[in-house]
Amino acid sequence: MAAAIPFITAAAPYIAMGSSALSAFGSIQQGKSQNEMYKLQAQQAKLKASRDALQYEQQANMLFERMIQTNATAAAKGFAGGAQGFSGSTKLIQERNKKVAGRDIQIMNQSSAAAISFGDSQSSIYKAAGKQARSSSYFDAIAKLGTAAYSYGQTASGSVDAVKPVPSNFQTTDYWKGIT
Repeated sequence: MAAAIPFITAAAPYIAMGSSALSAFGSIQQGKSQNEMYKLQAQQAKLKASRDALQYEQQANMLFERMIQTNATAAAKGFAGGAQGFSGSTKLIQERNKKVAGRDIQIMNQSSAAAISFGDSQSSIYKAAGKQARSSSYFDAIAKLGTAAYSYGQTASGSVDAVKPVPSNFQTTDYWKGIT
């Protein structure tokens, strides 16, 4: 056992470097995974927006069909009652139906456009978050490798004791009193 201690002491800097390299690689992989997750969420946002827009367009079409049916019914009643189906009070009813339906259809069309715009915005936000996650992972990996290189430089300079552990009774407030 005593013979293994010098070997472990000599190998410690290399083990630490290897561990840091694996941790850096893990950070990069995590950033890539997060980026892919955000890309999928961006696609989902666009698909949901398209579905919502389609629903608004379907509602607008249904309103238009109801308006046509209502106006046809009014014309038929007018003709059946012996009056002109496209003039007088029948025409007033038809014009009013067109006006109300036109307003509602316009609202549905605007809602459809707003849904698409909102989906595009959400998609852009998710894509930006993915790029940020990927970039952050690279910076995290570089920081881990830099810390490992520094630690290796400290320990490889001759003594593993060059990097001393923090004493168990160390208080951070005591440390900062001397600095501030």
